[in-house]
Amino acid sequence: MENVSYIGLSRQMALRRQMDIIANNLANIDSNAYKRQSVLFQEFLFEKDLGKPMSFVLDYGVARDLSPGKTQVTGNPMDLAITGDGYLVVKTEEGERYTKSGRLSIDENGTLVTQTGDPVLDDGGGEIAFTEQDGEITIAADGTISTDLGQVGKLNLVAFENEQNLRRVVAGLYRTDDPAIEPKDAQILQGTIEKSNVQPIVEMTNMISVLRSYQSTQRMLDTEHDLQRRAIDRLGRTG
Repeated sequence: MENVSYIGLSRQMALRRQMDIIANNLANIDSNAYKRQSVLFQEFLFEKDLGKPMSFVLDYGVARDLSPGKTQVTGNPMDLAITGDGYLVVKTEEGERYTKSGRLSIDENGTLVTQTGDPVLDDGGGEIAFTEQDGEITIAADGTISTDLGQVGKLNLVAFENEQNLRRVVAGLYRTDDPAIEPKDAQILQGTIEKSNVQPIVEMTNMISVLRSYQSTQRMLDTEHDLQRRAIDRLGRTG
């Protein structure tokens, strides 16, 4: 296969990866606190025998747009929007995970949990529980939880030196091996939820652009293959 074909195929593989990311963004338009993702590309040079390098395109990672999504007032005291660099700490079967999705609830045992039923931890690493006698639940900006009977606990808000190292797993949860640090500007907005920061028009525009680039590359490959067939045909007739 000629160099043009190798380079064209590398471009199409990268475009396909980019299309997958765009499709995932569109699929999470309604996911609370979802952060838009984009593919990171870099040039990959391959040295040939004659000393002239070939330039390929390589998708080497995914970056998240950390800008906040729009906030929506719900009036539900268990809905929390987390502004700034803070994340809630969640207890799962795989260990501690982190989330900005603050759509919480109280399960049948009185435990504060996420939408998937995982307990939300307090600043002491324990689960947060309520009783029928607690009455109205109030959550302050710093995460302090109070009821009619007094203070119950405080949400464990954490941050990370490099948020791009967080890896999304399931249901708005993230994992990382980086140590958690104290948030600088995190605040809780009770009765409010943060929506996804995906802009559908932008993503659709990107999808069209990627599709056109893919088709353009395919036309280039078709032209190259046609030239090869013609060359082989002429060589055969000459022989």
